[in-house]
Amino acid sequence: MKKIQCVVLGATGVVGQHFLRLLANHPLFQVAAVCASEGRIGQRLGDVNALIPEGIPAESADLRFSAMDAKSLAGLKVQVAFSALPTDVAKEVEKELAAAGIHVFSNAGAYRMDERVPILIPEVNHPHLALAREQLQHSKGFIITNANCTTTGLTLALLPILPFGIRKLVVASYQAISGAGYPGVPALDISGNVIPYIDGEEAKVRKEVAKIFGRIEETTIVPMDWQVYAHCVRVPTLVGHLLSVHVEVENEPTLDQVQACFENFQPDRPVQGLPTAPIKPVVLMHEKNRPQPSRDVMLGDPVRAQGMTVAVGRLEVEKHVIRMIALSNNLIRGAAGGSVLNAELALREGLL
Repeated sequence: MKKIQCVVLGATGVVGQHFLRLLANHPLFQVAAVCASEGRIGQRLGDVNALIPEGIPAESADLRFSAMDAKSLAGLKVQVAFSALPTDVAKEVEKELAAAGIHVFSNAGAYRMDERVPILIPEVNHPHLALAREQLQHSKGFIITNANCTTTGLTLALLPILPFGIRKLVVASYQAISGAGYPGVPALDISGNVIPYIDGEEAKVRKEVAKIFGRIEETTIVPMDWQVYAHCVRVPTLVGHLLSVHVEVENEPTLDQVQACFENFQPDRPVQGLPTAPIKPVVLMHEKNRPQPSRDVMLGDPVRAQGMTVAVGRLEVEKHVIRMIALSNNLIRGAAGGSVLNAELALREGLL
């Protein structure tokens, strides 16, 4: 099978470089172009500052930065764009590329709440791909977003307990500094400290959870009507967002029943076997002191899916309340890996 040619937008940033790493030697996609700020045009990708431990993949190191417009990318036969752009830049660029027939898989927040655009987490809401099909009735290309990194870990942790009927969520997130991008939070602010506020994050969690778990009616999503309350805190860990989750449910479960839901959970068939899909998207840990970012943030099997599994621990059940701690990799599952998995699913479902 001939690989689909793609471009990474925002390739000099942390998420952009994780896109490059995940797409290196990918069985379905090949990086044909990279874009960043206008001042980078013509520069060699391999000469930029590597922001991730793995560095710039050798197979794409000799690429030169291209202009970030549809005409230039069409000349390179690009069919798919993976976007790690800032929201303000993404608003214009992603719309232009989709209109020109380049399908956009975006980590940016510019179009997450657009009623025509799905916030896709394949294991959670793969039927929402119908919105991308609907976009193709009016445009040559589509935009599919992934969720905010905090929302992603939360929704996957909730997925196994949906049968108990969720009615209320209270979540506190303890978010790694890498979630703020590079150069990120000033060292003097975060060293030995916790910052109890992340601008806009709590509203994102509330709105995105409602949309992701919403139901499709014709060509729009009717949001889920759960009560959702969130506090988001920045902590001095490098990678991994830890969540303390309190869930009120309709049907009173036992601890054994809830544990069984986690241990027996399997993703739906459309997601199974995709290259970046973990065999188990959610794992239950029984140790009292797990999960921990330093030990569990790279969970996922097979190797290509490392960092794609959400770890759940400290599970407690009391009447109609389920409490747990969840951990997700904010750079892989919550960012680049999520978008790559979305593209793999779109290809399997005939959208590419």
